[in-house]
Amino acid sequence: MSTPIDVVIFWVDGNDPVHRQKRQHYLADFELESAQNSEQSTDDKRFVQHDELKYCLRSIRQHAPWCRTIWLVTDQQVPGFLDPHKLALDGIELVDHRTLFTGVEQYLPTFNSRALAARVHHIPGLAERYLIGNDDVMLAGDVEESFFFVGDKPVIYADWRDESWPLTLWRQGILSGASLMGFDRSHFIEPSHGFLPFSKSQMALLEQQFPEQFLNNLRYRFRHESQMLVESLYNHYCLKHDLCELRDTTPMVHFSFQLCREGSQEKVAFLLELLHTGQRKMLCINEFASLTGRFSWVEDKISQFSGRPLCSELCD
Repeated sequence: MSTPIDVVIFWVDGNDPVHRQKRQHYLADFELESAQNSEQSTDDKRFVQHDELKYCLRSIRQHAPWCRTIWLVTDQQVPGFLDPHKLALDGIELVDHRTLFTGVEQYLPTFNSRALAARVHHIPGLAERYLIGNDDVMLAGDVEESFFFVGDKPVIYADWRDESWPLTLWRQGILSGASLMGFDRSHFIEPSHGFLPFSKSQMALLEQQFPEQFLNNLRYRFRHESQMLVESLYNHYCLKHDLCELRDTTPMVHFSFQLCREGSQEKVAFLLELLHTGQRKMLCINEFASLTGRFSWVEDKISQFSGRPLCSELCD
């Protein structure tokens, strides 16, 4: 038998008044180097959810039945559409931030996925091989384990970039991780907006090698320009040491913020058809509410290819 593969999903209900109040409290003492980065760091839209998690979880169970456990990382919250007493029927385990940050509790609360990603390999019972995703990432068709791992080697879906690439807060994090492995702006890779494969033992080694950088990811409660993307550090480490299989992002469809807000109906329909017919396997919808608000039929399409309801879903 092959070794198990787990999936780790970050989720928060930013609509919750308690969570909103907590964010506002810590925002008072937080500063970015550039105010233009606020949309990718502190903007309320980063924390609002519209049950896209439902389709994320369904798609994993529908299209990747080999997944052993789905670890749902939350901040003292349970998604309202799930029955917490039936999660085991779907192989879902809740992981509170307090468990994730055992031993470094002084950095809680956090509203920063970069901090969470730096602690995932500390989840008790996590499989050696695991995937990380957000609630806006989904599978659209059946995939084998080899879609993400060839043996113990992760399959990294990424595209080569150079200095012509415009910088954003997210891209700064990619460059910060790449530079630690000796890559510079002239030649580095941008990972896909999809489920990302990791090795627990290799992440532990990287944390030992770069303790200050991992600690810096914990220090800031919101995304900050000085932080690295853990996935970029890991990807470039694997690339440098020939520990991965590199593929381009062709199997992926990314509904960016701009596409969700401004994309034409024709383009959105074309991309969804690629997913619906199995020509693309993975997608990310950065602003679910904007896309489905503009085109009401989009959610029906997503529901169709994401799969049947979970055993733990509550009836509407």
